[in-house]
Amino acid sequence: MNPCSSLFASRSCPTDLTLSKERVTVRDFIGFCNLRSCRKRIPRFKGIFCANYCCGRGRYPPCNSCWCAECFRPLGTTKFPVRKTLDEDGIAIEREQDEDRFLVGRDGDHLMTPFQCETCQVRNITGRSPIEGNTADSLSMEFIRRVCLDAFWAREPSTVSNNLGVVKRVVTTENKMGWINLIIPPMGPFPLEDTFGMGAAVAVLDKSMDPGRYEAQVQYATFRKVRSALTNLGQAGFGGLGDVIGAYEKNRTWISSVDTHKFFFHRYMTGIHKRVGEEIRRDEPISIGVLKAIHRISDQRWHCEVSKANPNVRVLEEIALTGLWFLGGFCTGLRGEEMPLVEFAGTLGSLDHMTHQVGDLPPHFDFVIAGRTKGNQVSGSKFKVSCVAVTEGTGLQPGVWAWRYCTLLKNKGKRGGFLFPGPLSNYEEMFYSMLEDVQSESPDLIKPSVDVREVYGILRSDRRGVTAHAINMKVDRDLIDAINRWRSERSSLVPALDMAGMYAQIDFLKPTVLRFSLAL
Repeated sequence: MNPCSSLFASRSCPTDLTLSKERVTVRDFIGFCNLRSCRKRIPRFKGIFCANYCCGRGRYPPCNSCWCAECFRPLGTTKFPVRKTLDEDGIAIEREQDEDRFLVGRDGDHLMTPFQCETCQVRNITGRSPIEGNTADSLSMEFIRRVCLDAFWAREPSTVSNNLGVVKRVVTTENKMGWINLIIPPMGPFPLEDTFGMGAAVAVLDKSMDPGRYEAQVQYATFRKVRSALTNLGQAGFGGLGDVIGAYEKNRTWISSVDTHKFFFHRYMTGIHKRVGEEIRRDEPISIGVLKAIHRISDQRWHCEVSKANPNVRVLEEIALTGLWFLGGFCTGLRGEEMPLVEFAGTLGSLDHMTHQVGDLPPHFDFVIAGRTKGNQVSGSKFKVSCVAVTEGTGLQPGVWAWRYCTLLKNKGKRGGFLFPGPLSNYEEMFYSMLEDVQSESPDLIKPSVDVREVYGILRSDRRGVTAHAINMKVDRDLIDAINRWRSERSSLVPALDMAGMYAQIDFLKPTVLRFSLAL
C-alpha cells in the first residue's frame, strides 16, 4: 500500500493549500516515484501525478502520490483479462509494442483523463483513509487502480504523447509572455467526494469478473448492464435529473447528475471495452441451401405419410408445421419471437389469394401478426407481411406449407387463436432436430463438426439468413429494411409495416412488400 500522505525529503509541498485559494498546475508536478522499489525522481512533464498532488483536503495532509509511467501497473493478484489476438491455431499473436498494453501507464495520462490516486479515491468514497492490512481496503485500491488504467487506455499512446507535447508548448507560451499559470488550468484539488463515479466504475469492474458462459468471464454486453441499472436508479432517485434543456416537441434533454454520466466514467467504459474486447455470438444464418434441404426432407416425409393407408394426421401436422415455420419465417423475415404471434384466422383467410388472383398480384398469403413486438409495444398492435406462394429467385415454396398446415388445422376444427400457439420454447426441439437432420443428410451444407444447438438460434437464424439471401439476390436495401422493420431515415415503408393504425391500409403496399419474397 502507498499511503497518499507520505512526504519525501527531496520534495516538500506547501501544507496550507486549500480549494479556495491555491492553483496547482502541471508546473508543480515534480516528485519521487511512490513505488518502493523505484523512488526515482520524476521531472516535470513525466510520469503520472494525482490531481490532488501537494494539496491538503479537509483534515488530510497534502497528497504526494506520483509514479514513473512504467511503474504505474496493476496492484494485487487479481488477473483482470486482456483479450489477445489469436491466430488460426488459437495461439496469441501480438506486436512487441503491445506486450504491456492496458498493463502500464504512459507519461501524461493524467493530463488527458481525470486522475486521483487510490488513497484519495478511498477517502472520497468512504470518508476515511485506507487502513494498511485491511483486506477490503486492499481490494478496493486494487480495483481502483485497474479502473484508472482502463480509463487511461481509452486513449491510444500516440494521442497521449501528442497531447503532452502540446501542453509543453503552451507552457512555453506562458513563459514567453510572463503569464505563469494563467493559461494552464489547475489540475486540482478535487472535492472530498466521488466526483468521478468511481464507485459505479468499480461495480462494473467487479461484475466483469463474473464467470461467463462461453469464456472465463462474462462478455462486455453483460457487465455493461450494471451501468444501465445504476443510471436508471440514479435518474429515478431524488436529484437524479434536473431541468429540461431545449425542450422542443418530443425532443427533451435533462441535466443529469448521475455518476454514470460523468466524464471519467465514460472514459472508463471506453477503456474497459477496449481491454476485454467482445466476442459477439450471433445466430448462424440459415443458408438458402439449408432451407432447400429442409423443404426437400419435409416434402419427402409428407408424401411418405400421405401414401399410407391411414396417414397419421398428427405426424402430418408436425411435418407441415416444420415446413411453414422455416420457409414462411424465412420469406417474411419475422423474428423468432414473432412467430407465435401469427394469428390463424388471418393467415387462413389469406389463402384465397393463392387460388383467386387479386389484380396483378402473384399468388400469395399473409402472415398476420397480432400482439406486441420488439418495435411496437402498444396494446392491440397488429400488422401483416405478405408472402408469395412460390419465389422466383430460387423456387422456394412457402405457399405449399401454408396451405397444408392451415388446412390441417381447419379440418381439425380450429377456428381462432394463433397459428403457432404457446411459448417459443415449444418449437425449439423441432427447430434444432430439423437442422440436425440436414446436417446428417447433407454434411456439405452443415459441417459435422458444427454444434447445431450452439451455433444456430431460433430467434434470428431464419431472419439473418433471408437478409443475406435478399442482398445476394440484389433486393433493394430500403425494402430489406422495411421488411425487417429496421427504422431508417431513408425508408418510409418501415413505420407503415409495424403500426397498429396502418393495418387496414397495408394492402395498398402489397405490390411493394411482395417484391421482397418474390425475389428470393
